[in-house]
Amino acid sequence: MLENWLMPQLNEDSNDYIFQQDGSLAHYKDVRGYLNRNLPQRWIGRTGKEHDALTQWPPRYPDLTQCDFFFWGFVKDTVFVPPLPTNL
Repeated sequence: MLENWLMPQLNEDSNDYIFQQDGSLAHYKDVRGYLNRNLPQRWIGRTGKEHDALTQWPPRYPDLTQCDFFFWGFVKDTVFVPPLPTNL
C-alpha cells in the first residue's frame, strides 16, 4: 500500500512533506528500508543509527502521537454531531 498507492499520491500532490512512521513491530524492518531508499531525511520514526531518518521518534509514545490528538478528535467531532439518533 505504501509503495503502490500512498507514495504516488503524496508525490503527485506535493514533494514537500515529512512521513511519520508509527514504529509498529510489524512495519519495523521492511518499511524503514523502503523509507531510507525513497525518503532519505524526510521521515521520522523509530530508528537506529544506520537509518536515514530526519529524527528519531520514541516507539509507541502516546504524548507524541499527533494523529491521536488531532485526527481522531476531528473524526469524533464530525461523526458525533448532535442531535444523535435515538434508534438505529
